Amino acid sequence: MLMSFPILRGFIAGLAGGLAWLAGIALFFGPAQRILTNPALQSAKMLAVFTSEPAPRSAGAPWLLAAGLLVIGVLWGWVYVWVSGPWPGAWWRRGLRFGVVSWVLMVPWFEFYLPWNVLWEPAPLVTLEMMCWAGVLTGVGLTIAGVDAALRPGHELVASPRWPAGQAT
Repeated sequence: MLMSFPILRGFIAGLAGGLAWLAGIALFFGPAQRILTNPALQSAKMLAVFTSEPAPRSAGAPWLLAAGLLVIGVLWGWVYVWVSGPWPGAWWRRGLRFGVVSWVLMVPWFEFYLPWNVLWEPAPLVTLEMMCWAGVLTGVGLTIAGVDAALRPGHELVASPRWPAGQAT
């Protein structure tokens, strides 16, 4: 009964999305750090942001990043529940769509303005970060959509016999 309330489904799906965001950062940005923090490739200005005082807030309080991404995940979960209702297709198609929309609305502007423009990050590294963000946000979108689908009353997360036609819910 409670899962028929979209705000609750969005909250739970968003918490899962926030956890997926944290995992995605570790999975995609973790290996990329060898390249992104290489002084021979990265701008001195970008590196100084992380190595000079004052250090990022999360350096002194690592829980801030996790808490912040969980809160953002909840907001995204609510937005997903709000906008995805009329979207056709299986839950994973809706999740991919949400991940792509999120990427398009967030990443190009952020990467253009802050890393490339303000911090003088070289274009190839900006491109690498944009690819990492694509992986992170795809995972977030799929997680939010999957949890929302699993919590919807009367909906099945597993594929239906019509799977080849893309009719799974």
